[in-house]
Amino acid sequence: MSETRKYPAASFMAELDWVPPGRAIVSADIAGAGNMNLVERVTLDDGSTLILKRAHGWVEKFPDIPAPVERAGVEAAFYAAVSGTAAGNAMPRHLGHDAGRSANLFADLGAGTDGMAAYDGMPIAEADLDAVTLWMAALHDLPLPADTRLANRAMRVLNALHIFDFPLDPASGFDLDAITPGLQAKADSLKQDAEFVAAVQAVKALYLGDGGGVLLHGDLYPGSWLTTGAGLFVIDPEFCWIGPREWDLGVMVAHLRLSGQPASHEARLLSHYRHSVNSALCNRIAGIEIMRRLIGVAQLPLTLDLAGKATLLDEARGRVLGTVA
Repeated sequence: MSETRKYPAASFMAELDWVPPGRAIVSADIAGAGNMNLVERVTLDDGSTLILKRAHGWVEKFPDIPAPVERAGVEAAFYAAVSGTAAGNAMPRHLGHDAGRSANLFADLGAGTDGMAAYDGMPIAEADLDAVTLWMAALHDLPLPADTRLANRAMRVLNALHIFDFPLDPASGFDLDAITPGLQAKADSLKQDAEFVAAVQAVKALYLGDGGGVLLHGDLYPGSWLTTGAGLFVIDPEFCWIGPREWDLGVMVAHLRLSGQPASHEARLLSHYRHSVNSALCNRIAGIEIMRRLIGVAQLPLTLDLAGKATLLDEARGRVLGTVA
């Protein structure tokens, strides 16, 4: 019997005293795609809703991939670090954390849409892009938190495997032609490109290092924000870490390119960020994110054909090696 079946949301929340006084749970349904965690929308008998997020010892979307359960505690630490700040005000309200059960409870943001439609040709509104950029700048402006959990070492080790290693592993066995016919040959050419592989590994060393920096979201892409009637909110900081500000920026740039946004969006992002950045590092991170999203396990719902993906992979190589401005 799976852990989820053993602990349905109603009994789970009752045991943790997370059911509001005088209320009863009517239902619990999956909320969103839930790549890393089990995320449920819990409906109470007065019609109000809560979000229950549980971390298991595996990746929710890929149960055969082990994942550190302490990510739930890291996420709770992140919410504590941003509480009462401009960054925290644009995130769901954190209501509770239980370390023993690796669970977090949040206020429900209500009806909203994430940014995933961008990959299906929907433009990212300038207002949404600006809101994400200003949120990022506010996060990076925070004093460095003292909570050592935010180093998030275990999650970085897991993530590094899927960002830097697996996509370029000649023996991965991942059949890219099953996704886009002809893509395997393009990926193989990158895997055999010693200069490119070495440059990617250099960024991996930076990612796994502990050289300080700013508090980062760590996975700031269109699936990590929701636009609601009350504005745009950023979610899912379980990949957070302390590192160079260029990480969040580079990931954002990559997803602007992957989703086919106009070139002006990248310029707008960088100009509205308000801080000087290392453009070469930002480009390297963007190129690696483009590469791993096209030939790694963390696939996106892209409508690109082989020619479109090949063009982006060429751009990714150029960004990593410094031949694309």
